[in-house]
Amino acid sequence: ALMTNGAPLHLVEDSLSAAMDEVCHARASFEIATKLTGGGGHGRVVAPGPLPESQHVFFRNLEMLAMSTGREGCIDETLSALEAAAEVDHINALLEAKNGVEDGTRYSNVDNDTLIWIRNELRTIALEEGNHSALAWRTLRWVCSVDSEACDSVRERVFETSALEEAFRRRFGSSFLDDGSPQHTRDGMWAGWMKITSWGMADPEQQLVTPPSLCSNQEGKTGNKTNASSLVSTVVDNILCAMLG
Repeated sequence: ALMTNGAPLHLVEDSLSAAMDEVCHARASFEIATKLTGGGGHGRVVAPGPLPESQHVFFRNLEMLAMSTGREGCIDETLSALEAAAEVDHINALLEAKNGVEDGTRYSNVDNDTLIWIRNELRTIALEEGNHSALAWRTLRWVCSVDSEACDSVRERVFETSALEEAFRRRFGSSFLDDGSPQHTRDGMWAGWMKITSWGMADPEQQLVTPPSLCSNQEGKTGNKTNASSLVSTVVDNILCAMLG
């Protein structure tokens, strides 16, 4: 779709790289599911079934590209990054707890070595999903630079405030708190979500005056900041910085 609509080469290249990331994410997710259900070795292995035949047809339509990028990239990829990051923070808290993992949680029968492996896989997924989110926002910024009508349409139909609130509630809702994740984690995710979406749809002139301190630890490399107190805050900062790429 990017090539068909004449997108810049760097966006096409980044989207191809992101597609390969998603293959790795899917593989890691099935491996995690296998371990959590007691599979592996001689046990049951969780794996995908046959993929359906592709029905994709691409044609030049910048408004449709903007809509799909907004919904599937700016919204879904951002929420996925926040969700994976929050799970990493949750696992870190479990690993640091003096009494270990409590019975009744989804990790209660998982040994520490496996839990650390799961944490590390999810950390990679969270950081890479954050890069995908930033790619979507950069793609949308390009669309807005060449087609103001498509830009206005996606602002009105995808990024209306109530729609953003509903997207967050639909992804997380109250069930996110039922697994033992603290309220402050959800509050941090919500604050990050609002910051990313409001800045992402700001006018280009406003985006260019982002406080330099935000990316001061990036050392010229977007998507790699790792020194924040939680991975949720790291992912939020990475996305905001990578939007400028």
